[in-house]
Amino acid sequence: MVTDPHTAENPAARHARLAPVDTAADALFVYGTLRFDRILAALLGRVPPGTPATAPGWRTAALAGRPYPGLVPSPGHTATGLLLTGLSPAEWRALDDFEDDAYQLRRLTAEREPGAERVPAAEQGPPAAAGGTADSRCSVPGRIWTYVWAAPDQVAAEDWSADVFAARRLAGYAARLEAAATARHRGGHPDR
Repeated sequence: MVTDPHTAENPAARHARLAPVDTAADALFVYGTLRFDRILAALLGRVPPGTPATAPGWRTAALAGRPYPGLVPSPGHTATGLLLTGLSPAEWRALDDFEDDAYQLRRLTAEREPGAERVPAAEQGPPAAAGGTADSRCSVPGRIWTYVWAAPDQVAAEDWSADVFAARRLAGYAARLEAAATARHRGGHPDR
């Protein structure tokens, strides 16, 4: 049976972690597989608005035995990603379902480039985002949230590479998510 790559067994129990999120105003910083249009489309049925962003003091770490990364604190480093905005309550829940229990939803300070527009990621890899400075900060309506990795024993020394993921794993990973989405819409299992 094909399943979502890292959906927890009981996502409804975890939706309580979304309680502090103002789904109408808050943004979500994504730094790994959710930077890719095809992944977002498989999970949400659309690609929401997003802009290139950085998170100073964090790094996108490779995780032992996993194709996706974890965001971990790392002074002196800066993680790159996207700020997703305009997410509906159902989309916040879908993304929360996607993240397994080793992730914790936390507020984050992130920067985005003034006037930066979302670059379609599709199969070409994630949009490039230069490190921001105090002069390049843009305001974001509401607060910024992200999913941080909370299992330090699984964090690898090296950073996760979006380019390597795009080249080696994106097609298969997205196909599994698309099959799971098709099965959900049919009310059955992907094997049918």
